[in-house]
Amino acid sequence: MTQHDMRRIALQTLYLANQSQDPDVEEICIQAQKALDIKKYPEFSKSLVEGVLKHKADLDNQLSKFIKEGWRIDRLNQIDRAILELSLYEIQNSSVIEPVSAVNEALNLCDEFSSPKSKAFVNGILGNFIKKN
Repeated sequence: MTQHDMRRIALQTLYLANQSQDPDVEEICIQAQKALDIKKYPEFSKSLVEGVLKHKADLDNQLSKFIKEGWRIDRLNQIDRAILELSLYEIQNSSVIEPVSAVNEALNLCDEFSSPKSKAFVNGILGNFIKKN
């Protein structure tokens, strides 16, 4: 299984988690494993999900600063929100992937799960974090 595949699993798990009030990492990973029909939930995916959920409030706060005035993070399309949270977490915390590569991964996830308009939006938001660092 490639790292892209494991990010895809993490993204789908975060999407499920965003549907819950206070998701438990273990439980949400089990739900995703069943929903995605995978034999074993990847540790890399679990570490991403765990990190995003642990830092969710901070990630959403940071992302909110770059969203159009008058919009709130909770008004975003749920899959785009999950892509942004996952990618920003990786940009700030990963020793496995470079920030520019994390943005490219986010854009690949947009190609699979979102729209061209969302892809440009995600690129613009994440690009702001790359410029800051």
